[in-house]
Amino acid sequence: MLEWKPAYETGVPEIDTQHKVLFDNINRLGKLLDKAEVDRAEADYLLKFLENYAEQHFKGEESCMARYRCPAHNRNKEEHAQFRTILGFAIGQYETATTPKVVLTRLHDSMVWWISNHILKVDIQLKSCVGSKAVAD
Repeated sequence: MLEWKPAYETGVPEIDTQHKVLFDNINRLGKLLDKAEVDRAEADYLLKFLENYAEQHFKGEESCMARYRCPAHNRNKEEHAQFRTILGFAIGQYETATTPKVVLTRLHDSMVWWISNHILKVDIQLKSCVGSKAVAD
């Protein structure tokens, strides 16, 4: 289970709120996997959420990093592309899987790892950029 901590805060409340929603949905996927049988409707919903999230959140976050001239901007875009690749591959496997739980478990594990590392290593760099911009304004 992912747990939100102050160390994840980027200094941009909208981005932090979106990250919290992502945490909640990744945890929801984890709870789905605790059941003996995967509820396909719930899994379909969560996969669609992740696709939509990747489009909307990443676009906004990348724009924010560009606006504040964050040095992590390019790395952020690269890692967002990585997330989309992982997700797209998993969705492709899920759609034809006879054992969707295996595919979803791999996806969940990848997402937990990716999110924790990405926010703490890349997104967190936005905090100093937002703070210095606020002082300069």
